[in-house]
Amino acid sequence: MSDGLKRLREIGAQKIHEQTHIARHHVQALLHEAFEDMTKIQMQGFISILQREYDVDLSEFKAKVDEYYFLNAPEEDDSETRFFVSPTRKKKYTFVYVLIAIAIFAVAIFFTLDKIAQSSEKTDNHSIDNSAIKNAQQSMLKSDKLETLSEEEIEDENATITEIEEEEKIAEAEVTEVIKSFKILPKVELWIGYIDLSNHKKYQKLFKGELELNPNKDWLLSLGHGNVNIEIDGVVKEFNDRSNLRLLYKDSKLSKISFTEFKELNRGQKW
Repeated sequence: MSDGLKRLREIGAQKIHEQTHIARHHVQALLHEAFEDMTKIQMQGFISILQREYDVDLSEFKAKVDEYYFLNAPEEDDSETRFFVSPTRKKKYTFVYVLIAIAIFAVAIFFTLDKIAQSSEKTDNHSIDNSAIKNAQQSMLKSDKLETLSEEEIEDENATITEIEEEEKIAEAEVTEVIKSFKILPKVELWIGYIDLSNHKKYQKLFKGELELNPNKDWLLSLGHGNVNIEIDGVVKEFNDRSNLRLLYKDSKLSKISFTEFKELNRGQKW
């Protein structure tokens, strides 16, 4: 029994009832650890009041409460939630505009030659306008030069795009290697049970602050409450559940699982 609980028993249920206005039968149930007489929310609320009013440390008793309600919680039918991240990339192909310009230029040449032919048919001596032919030849020469230049620009641009893609792949690999992590970050004091799925070895802890687990292993997690943030490879996922939270961390991905799935993965055991 914790020192804080001993002190409260010495004060007595009647006096605590008079000073805190907590129902006397609830005080009696709390002092004698009769958890079945109250809900988890009631029990946690009364513990907070007693710690504040009498300046006692009930953290050990609170952990015992969390464990009791975890082991006696009703089965839940939670939907499994998974998170996937898929990268997107944009590419610019400016050479399309060059091809359009070439097509427009070719159409202009066609109409120019057609007009020259019609004009020649109307003349008595069927002479051909040498100036128009010369202009058309010059236009075709310019078109050939433009097409050659466009092909060179396309090749240069494709080479540049390939080089940029390779650099992005290298940078992404380096970043992934640097920030690989798996951290539990509770917003308030938290009881957690965690199981190494490689050997099914179990651990449990009551803590504040941060708990870091090996990100290269697979873990089965049970949390006393869901008021917690979880960081995976630098990305933080926020939970705001009041009830118990059960999670599966496998292949660097986090999934919320039901009580039934937890038991199956834990060889049929609640914990």
